[in-house]
Amino acid sequence: MSSRSYHHGDLKSALLKAAQHILNDKGIEGLSLRAIAADAGVSHMAPYAHFKNKSQLFQAVATLGFTELGELMSQVQDDSPPTRELILLYGAQYIEFAIRHPQMYRLMLSQTHPGKHLESDPQADKAVLDELQTASLRPYTLLRDGFAHYETDKNKVKIQAQGAWAIVHGIAALIIEGHIVIDEGMTTKEYLATAAMQI
Repeated sequence: MSSRSYHHGDLKSALLKAAQHILNDKGIEGLSLRAIAADAGVSHMAPYAHFKNKSQLFQAVATLGFTELGELMSQVQDDSPPTRELILLYGAQYIEFAIRHPQMYRLMLSQTHPGKHLESDPQADKAVLDELQTASLRPYTLLRDGFAHYETDKNKVKIQAQGAWAIVHGIAALIIEGHIVIDEGMTTKEYLATAAMQI
């Protein structure tokens, strides 16, 4: 039995932990229902009690990732910094999450089209996809609410939040693919502040 054993009634949590372990170790290619069953130390049929197929497994793991990212971004509110500083802190948390969890971040991005899942997968579960969509929009929602503190035009707020989201997503993706390297001695927040000033 795996060291990631579970208590009775906590199978889904154990399977998701096993999925995260495999994802970090082997990437998306190594993630399958059979693999997480083996990693969790349960029968190869056990995951089907919670996931109809591999797609639902991916969606559940991606939801966990987006939830964690949203929570990390939300934590910077506790210090109540100036609004523009808050947006920079949100962005830095977003980028740092991607740097720490590159495989998770890649999986998250691959699962952010719930409409396509419903069209392509006859077994797609709308409730699962709704949960994923809600979690995946959390980073944008935080940015939008940040901009709304000092901009009253709702359309401008939306565009500003979308632009900020695009910037941090682009920087995060380029860093984890090795196209950008932040200079030693420069913080992620400092890099982001300098990069955003050039637009």
